[in-house]
Amino acid sequence: MGQNFDASHDVATVGTLPLTPPDSQPQDPVQVLNLPCPPFISIDGLHNFRDCGGYPVADRPGKIVRRGMLYRSADPSKITNTGISQLQALKIARVFDLRSDFEIEESTKKGWGQIRVWDRAVRVQASVFTDSDIANGQRAMRDQNLRKEGIEGFVQYYRDVLESATSLSNPFQPLKNILNHLAAVRPSELEPILIHCSLGKDRTGVICALVLSICGVDDSTVAHEYALTALGIKDKIVSIIAETRPNGPGISEEEERFFSSRLVSPS
Repeated sequence: MGQNFDASHDVATVGTLPLTPPDSQPQDPVQVLNLPCPPFISIDGLHNFRDCGGYPVADRPGKIVRRGMLYRSADPSKITNTGISQLQALKIARVFDLRSDFEIEESTKKGWGQIRVWDRAVRVQASVFTDSDIANGQRAMRDQNLRKEGIEGFVQYYRDVLESATSLSNPFQPLKNILNHLAAVRPSELEPILIHCSLGKDRTGVICALVLSICGVDDSTVAHEYALTALGIKDKIVSIIAETRPNGPGISEEEERFFSSRLVSPS
């Protein structure tokens, strides 16, 4: 999917994210997949942090999604002061947290997942699933389905994410609020954002995939961007298993399925 880009192209906007002429960094998504950076950026204490920019727009030859505007990651509960300084250097102004209140409370009691805030960035609660989703047993059912063999559990889960993220009954309106931020100002005035859930895998993956699709990135490239999470969360999964079972067995096959990023080829 590599392209010969012409740096003389003007800045343009497609969908909600500004597009920019490519620079000297690698633009081929296949090539990017083989490199830890780009798109991954090392942030101290923050896993799975990467830039969703740099991908070609299918119907706009020579244009790519602008870098340095849309970042994604796992939750920042373990970020260090050095990591916060690194995020501030990236000028991230909004942090959209896709987790529910109950989920945050539950994980905080276990020693991870607590809310972190820092200067020059506003945390925005953008819960995909509300606390009622947990109360009625939907979360437990989804978690169980994700541990099963095959892709059906993931497919249904992502449908649930899409439905809940766009539902008028969701008071947080996560997708709408993220798109409103990205489309509210001229490209030159746009402030970078970070989107995260717990691992930065499923909910974050669906939201970022939708944004990239709106920008005109083709399905196979969006799917490859999603699959990068398998690399991004390896260390975090190891730490989760070590914290929950310090003297117990390693990760089980069922847990590997639960934590995996299932890449399904677009039809």
